[in-house]
Amino acid sequence: MSETPPPGPADAPAPTSLPALILVLGACGFASTFTMRIIDPLIPTLAGEFARSVPQIVMMVTGFSLAYALGQPFLGPVADAIGKIRTILTCLIALALFSTVAALSQSYEIMTAVRAVTGIAAGGIIPIAMAAIGDRAPMQERQIALGRFLVLMIIGQMSGSACSGLIATHAGWRAAFLSAAIVAALAAVLVALVLKPRRNVTRAGLSVAGALANYRIVFANPRTKLLYGLVVIEGLLLFGIPAYVAAILFARSGVGPAEAGLVIAGMGFGCLVYGLMTRILVERLGPTLMTRLGGVVCAIGLSLFAFDWVWWSAIPLFALQGFGFFLLHGTFQAQATELAPAARGSAMALFACCFFLGQATGPLAMGAAMSVLGTPIAILAFAIAIALFGYLTPRILPVPRSRT
Repeated sequence: MSETPPPGPADAPAPTSLPALILVLGACGFASTFTMRIIDPLIPTLAGEFARSVPQIVMMVTGFSLAYALGQPFLGPVADAIGKIRTILTCLIALALFSTVAALSQSYEIMTAVRAVTGIAAGGIIPIAMAAIGDRAPMQERQIALGRFLVLMIIGQMSGSACSGLIATHAGWRAAFLSAAIVAALAAVLVALVLKPRRNVTRAGLSVAGALANYRIVFANPRTKLLYGLVVIEGLLLFGIPAYVAAILFARSGVGPAEAGLVIAGMGFGCLVYGLMTRILVERLGPTLMTRLGGVVCAIGLSLFAFDWVWWSAIPLFALQGFGFFLLHGTFQAQATELAPAARGSAMALFACCFFLGQATGPLAMGAAMSVLGTPIAILAFAIAIALFGYLTPRILPVPRSRT
């Protein structure tokens, strides 16, 4: 048992075993990413439903990501003050509620506002879950432990994209949002039954002064600003395209949300392959080579999507992007958990804030590039930028104990 007077050492581990913790938190991550990605294949469908343009519906994606990001500076201190498991449970209940309201929305304005609030709730799950894993797994095992957590989280991402398109095709888009509410509610029940708040742990009370103190701890690490800046760029470059996939495929091949959902789910499949191979990749490649290889793999997948193939050929291309993405992002995540062990919830919340600020900006940047350069050239430009990003990142922020 250890104590955590503000600021102090990390909390003592809970009685729950690490494998059980990862399994339950993975279910929570599943619920969050299922809800997050559910709207991407539905963008043309929602444009028709609400009589709006595709760029206007894309603003729902931006609103979700922006709210996810802006909620992080508040959710991190809450998790450090009241406990990570309590925070996750509360956010899952809110996620179920807001997804139900989204399914009942009758106007574009209400739907946009509800999706933004849903982004705040979703933001209190994955970053806090990773911080909880960081509390228990030693640094030499942490990237592997996070990789195992990511497997279930990524399956949620795949399911959100694929299921929403299929459900919308056969039962309507409102049923897709109701399915997200059910998934979140089931995850909340699992947390309540299996994970208990830690006992005999002293925490600082929730206050502005306490939150600022935690953030001072985070930014006392000279690596913090560099890592957070890089993850903003990563989110911008890698998540500019998913919001436009359904519209691009419809323009090319006339396919609907079910096919678009399968294409976007391909990215989740690539992420899943990474999650299953994390230990091998970390031990054989090391973080520096993983980062550079990730940039190249992402660039190959995205650049090939710039050309007009049969629609189903985009599935393996997005799988390549997903695999390359986590070669990059997995290294960033492992470093983020070690920025401030005494304020790990706050550190991971700010990390997620920066990542989703990039995700919120990405569709806007991609839309602007498409309007100026045309769709193929804009996609190729982003692909080149991703390759350069992967190559330069280890020079800007060398990875401690890198094997390459």
